[in-house]
Amino acid sequence: MGKIEELRAMMDAGEFHHATYRDIGKLWEGLRVYRCADNGFNGFEPAMLFERDHPDREIAYSLVRHTGVSVGRRGEG
Repeated sequence: MGKIEELRAMMDAGEFHHATYRDIGKLWEGLRVYRCADNGFNGFEPAMLFERDHPDREIAYSLVRHTGVSVGRRGEG
């Protein structure tokens, strides 16, 4: 299963928590996706990363943009 299919499955199952787009320097830039996790930090844990140059990053963003993607660390940066 590819990353896009995994993201769709996560969203369909209600496991998607939120996504952030970090743009602090090219090394850290990318769309980060988090899943719900009872034992995770604040109820979520990292699930996947679509790096700045990942060919499916725009597709992933189109899937999650309606959820209110934040910018920076937990929407604070």
